[in-house]
Amino acid sequence: MRASLPVRSPRWSLTVATLAALPLSLAAGCAAAPVARMSLAEAGLAPAAPALLAAAEPEPVIPPVAVAAPESVASEEPEGPPIDPTLIRFGADARARRGRPGPARGFPADAEQAWRALAAELDGYLARALPQTPVLELVRAQVTVEAEWDYDQRRWGAPPAELAGQVAARAARLGQRIRAARALGLTMFTKRPPGPLRWPIEHAGLTSPFGMRAHPITGAPNMHAGIDLGAERGRVVGAAARGYVVRAGWVGGYGLLVEVRHPGDLTTRYGHLSALLCAPGDAVDPGQPLGLVGQTGVATGPHLHFEVWKDGAPRDPLAMLGGGTQLAGLTAFGGR
Repeated sequence: MRASLPVRSPRWSLTVATLAALPLSLAAGCAAAPVARMSLAEAGLAPAAPALLAAAEPEPVIPPVAVAAPESVASEEPEGPPIDPTLIRFGADARARRGRPGPARGFPADAEQAWRALAAELDGYLARALPQTPVLELVRAQVTVEAEWDYDQRRWGAPPAELAGQVAARAARLGQRIRAARALGLTMFTKRPPGPLRWPIEHAGLTSPFGMRAHPITGAPNMHAGIDLGAERGRVVGAAARGYVVRAGWVGGYGLLVEVRHPGDLTTRYGHLSALLCAPGDAVDPGQPLGLVGQTGVATGPHLHFEVWKDGAPRDPLAMLGGGTQLAGLTAFGGR
């Protein structure tokens, strides 16, 4: 006798049929009631009307730069003279002002004027591009400004508030420029090209600049046609450039003098020597010994009086000596 199979439930059969028919019903319902789309206007993306486009002004065309930036802005060649000669003259004049007799306290008018002129010079120097202000020049400028300002306040007391603000602002700008230069690295700063003349004495101190001054012995105003470089007696003096000796001997107030003629109608003179190491007619190379530092002639101390003549007229030697990069600083040898 076989076991009987269970009888399928009719409810199950209906349920399967109903499920099979559901997709067709849904499809039919979707076709009957489609979902409405959002228009571009309703979405805020509709293009402007033709009338509005016609009324709008055309976009202006920006032309290219008419005049290109000067090439020197991107160059590492110096755009102007170094600041060192200005600082040297300022320091020498400041020492002379502090040494003269006068009221014990109170800033004199000429000192105020000199500081304002120096502030203007520093403004022009700091207006250059960063590579045009070598970090060593910046450090020398900051040290000179702070030292001379301190000396003047010790001599005359508190300065006018406006002047103090100007000096403090320039010192701060120098410090900021130094920090920026160091942050960028020293490799971006090229060495300033040397001047046409080399220094006759290495690492000497400037004791008197070129120009009008009071004579150190008579006190009368006179033209100082060169610069005085303070150095110990017996230091070797070298030729500033290639040339030939046209004079070597005693010449009045110059004492023992050597005069060298160079190409381009250029002449250099070396005065107050204690000994001569050359003779007229000698051909000399740059740096070749000419004599020794001394105090011959009219001089108040051992030093070298150095002159530069161009086209028959005396010129400021500092402008041709590479910017004072080999000056040891403002020294007080006392020579004139």
